Parts: sequence; C-alpha cells; structure tokens
Amino acid sequence: MNRIAKKLALICSIVAICGLIVCGAPKPQQPTEKILVRIDGKIDISLDEFIRRAEYTPRPPYARLNTYLHKKIILNSLIAEKLLALEAGDDNPMLQDEEFQRFLIGRKEQAMRQWMHHVEATEKVALDSADIKKAYKLAGREYEIEYFTSSDSSFANRYTAHVSEPDLFYDAFFELTGDRLPPERTVKWLDKEHPAVHAALFEREFQIGQVLEPIRVEDDYLFIKIKGWHDDVAFTPGQQLERLNNVKEKLTSLRASEIWNARVAEIMRGKKLDLQPDVFRKLGDLFFAIYFHSDQERRNQLIEKVWDVEFEESKAALENISDEDFLQQPFFTVDGATWTVADFRDAIGRHPLVFRERRMSSLDFPAQFRLAIADLVRDHYVTQEAYEKGYDQVNVVGRNVNMWKDSYLAIYQRQKYLSSVGENRHFLNNYQAIIDETLNPYIRELQQKYYKQIELDFEAFENISLTTIDLFVKQPEMPFKYVVPMFPLVTTEHMIDYVTRMPDDRIH
Repeated sequence: MNRIAKKLALICSIVAICGLIVCGAPKPQQPTEKILVRIDGKIDISLDEFIRRAEYTPRPPYARLNTYLHKKIILNSLIAEKLLALEAGDDNPMLQDEEFQRFLIGRKEQAMRQWMHHVEATEKVALDSADIKKAYKLAGREYEIEYFTSSDSSFANRYTAHVSEPDLFYDAFFELTGDRLPPERTVKWLDKEHPAVHAALFEREFQIGQVLEPIRVEDDYLFIKIKGWHDDVAFTPGQQLERLNNVKEKLTSLRASEIWNARVAEIMRGKKLDLQPDVFRKLGDLFFAIYFHSDQERRNQLIEKVWDVEFEESKAALENISDEDFLQQPFFTVDGATWTVADFRDAIGRHPLVFRERRMSSLDFPAQFRLAIADLVRDHYVTQEAYEKGYDQVNVVGRNVNMWKDSYLAIYQRQKYLSSVGENRHFLNNYQAIIDETLNPYIRELQQKYYKQIELDFEAFENISLTTIDLFVKQPEMPFKYVVPMFPLVTTEHMIDYVTRMPDDRIH
C-alpha cells in the first residue's frame, strides 16, 4: 500500500489499541483442551496434538505400531522436539529470519480463519431430520457421468434453452472441441465436490441418459449427462450407523459452506479488485516459472530442505522479485487502497498463493493466477475480521503456531548439535544410525536437564489408540496445505522415567 494508506493504517491501529485498553480486548470462546504433557510449567502438548502428530503424517518404522512401547517412543519424540526447541532459545537466527516470521504469522492467520469458520459457520448448522433422511437414501449412490466445461456464458444460456433436445449434449461438446467423445468419470455422494455440483446431482432422482442444465462452478459452467449409476446398500447395523454419521458430517459441511460463503460475501461487499495489466503479466511469468516448473529435482530439494513446500515456493518467488523500482510499482487497488508489488510480495510470505488447478497450460495460467490473487485478497479481509474478533487469542490457534515453530526450531537445534560433534552424514539417508549413535545420548542429557519439570497425564496417555496406516493429511484448498509437521526424528528410546504424574488440576 502507498505511504498515505500505511500512515492511516498505523493511526487506525493506534486508535484500535487504545480502544482495547479502555474497553477491554475481545474475549473469544476458548475450547476446552485435555493437556497431555506440560514442560517447565509453560509448554504444553495437548492430547489432540499428540494424536494428530502421530496419525496425520507417516511415522518411522521404529514408532509405527499401536503398541505401548511404540506409543512411548512417540511420546519421547514429541517431548524431545519441545526440549530441542527450548535449547534453541528465543534469540536464534531462525527466529530472527524475516521469511520465517512471515511463515509463522501466516500459519497463525490460517488457523484464525479456520477457527472463525468453525465458530461462525459450522457451529451454526442445525440439521433437519427430514434432510438427513432424504440424503441417507442417496448416500450410497455412485453416478457414471459424461461431462465438459465452458466459461462462455452465452453458450451456456443458449444450451439451457434447448437442454431437452436429445443430441444437444454431444453437439455442444463437438462445437466446443471438435470431438464426439466427452470425458467420463464417476461421482459418489461422499466425494468432495463443489456444493453446486453435489446439489445438482444428489438432491433429486434422474433417468439414465438425462442431461442436466449447466451448473455454475465459480467462473465456469459444467455440463453433465447421466450415463448410469449403482447404489451401495448399507446392510449391517454397523454399516448403517457409519453411513448415518457420514451423512450428518457431509450435510454439516455443506450447510457450513453456505453460511460461510454468505459471511465472506458480506465481508467483501463493495470491494473490487483492479489489476495493473503490465505488472500482472510480468509477475505472471515469474510465478508460472516457480509454481509449475517441471524440474522434479528442484522440488525434491525443496521437500528435503523444509517440510512445508508451499513456504519454500513462496520464498523462491519472493527472491525473484528483487528489483527496487519494480517493487514500488502499483500492482492492484482494492477498497480504496493501492497494493504495490512489495506489498504483494510481503503478503504471499504470509499467504502462499493457492492455485485451484496445478496442471494447466501457459494459456490457462493468467486466469488461474488472477483467481489466486483474488483469494489472497479475500483472505486478507477475512483475517482482518478474525483479528477484530480476537481469534488470534484462541488457545488452539496459539497451540497450532507453537507446534510449527517448535518443529522447525527442533530441526535447527538438531542440526546445530550434529554439526558441533562433527556429524556430517546426510541426515535423511542415515537418520536411524545417526539417532542411535549420536542423538539418543543427547536427548537423554536433555531429559535429565529437565528432570521433574515434565508432567504427563498417564491415564489419558494409556488410553490412546493409534492407527498403523501411513497418512499424509493435507488441505489442498489452504495456503499452507500440510496439517502437521513431519514426525520428529530425534530419538528411538522408549523409557519415560524422567516424567512425573500431572496433578489433576493441570490436566485441562
């Protein structure tokens, strides 16, 4: 933003802070958490965090099973990660790095938006029993469809006027592509589809061969012909209960999306995005090269260097935007404010661009780039609203940020220690040997250093049951896609004789 806008923003911030001092800061709802581990009286690991760290990313072979011994190794690993972060301290170079600071802010703001969605959309859903019953009847359905898309609204309108004509679907596809055979796919009730697509397919019955009216999906129109379907029947009580729960979860998600979309539309009302064409084209070339480069070796290096690839992709894009004159050029205006290239560069450090399509031609990229910018701007205003509601003060938001911060600090401290003792083997290629020979003794030293400062809720820990299936849990529609950091590779030992029992008054 320009200097005047920045000064105004600063004045508004000062006024807002003064107002909070006088009136009191917002007090958002604080969900109750079960604390599993407390270290040094101030660092917590919740039960939910323990389970997600164990199940949302693959565990190493020495901690993969659902046995008590392996659970203790997992516990030791997560505690060791926190101890390494403590050893790294608050004045280490990683915490001083501006890009890493932006990354942590971005992680916090994403968690704030997710919590805002939970409070202001999901929690407001009240399902009707008639809707549940209606959805249950189709919940086992899998359609076989033919389909194609077009962004031409006049074509869609002309198509709609003649949708009942028998050969219209194939004639329309031929007109668009010159081909007679549209692509085919299957769509299940439980698939994660756009709400408009789900509603069009699963809110009424069809006949085989029926052609649907065009479905508006963002800026495109989807054309569908029903080839056939089959229904997967839930026979046993267990299957029926599972289907009923799936129906309730899916309907809740769909209704929450409707509420959330209306809420976001309210926030964005009257805000128009105007891009500077020349700057847009220049930045588009830079981002196409970064986000859609075919060099697999480069991506492997990114994955090896830092877990969150999107953060690294953003850093790579930022490094390509370094010309000072170009940085000061206006990129777009929205809601009366001008964003320079520098403002945009700063923003994507906190909000990596989200491309709705990762596979596209250079001809398709400008439209997708524009959508990604629009999504960033939308989230910018949603984040402002979340700050005003005090969602940055919610405990689960803070815990999410600390989880990511401590994970990176632990990796930093691990490497610092290995370098100090002359260990120069490639870590990921030799991690088992390096842990057994070098890291296990170091972690034991830290356990002794913090002896009796580490408390555990033994009852909650012993009741934990974990999956043995390797999972990568991702949120592809989010700026930061990985839900949890990589499992900490720091110890293979299972003894937990350095922990004490957590008093009952500290468990929540």
